[in-house]
Amino acid sequence: MIAYEVRRVHSCEFCGTDDQALGTDSSLDRAKSIAEHDAGLALEWAWFAGGEWPLSADPGDGVYLYYIYARENTA
Repeated sequence: MIAYEVRRVHSCEFCGTDDQALGTDSSLDRAKSIAEHDAGLALEWAWFAGGEWPLSADPGDGVYLYYIYARENTA
């Protein structure tokens, strides 16, 4: 079974990289909702090259990027 892991990343020259896990869900739509709730707005999602994971979204303010990774659930 696939689990969708949602992450929020901030990276800049002043504070380095801050990568935070926001949650995991078995539904891709709910995983997108986790990120959109955190961002406070609807996000446009893009696939990495070749349509592979992760999905990424930039809310446009240049502060955070959101990523969704498909992880194989081994439990």
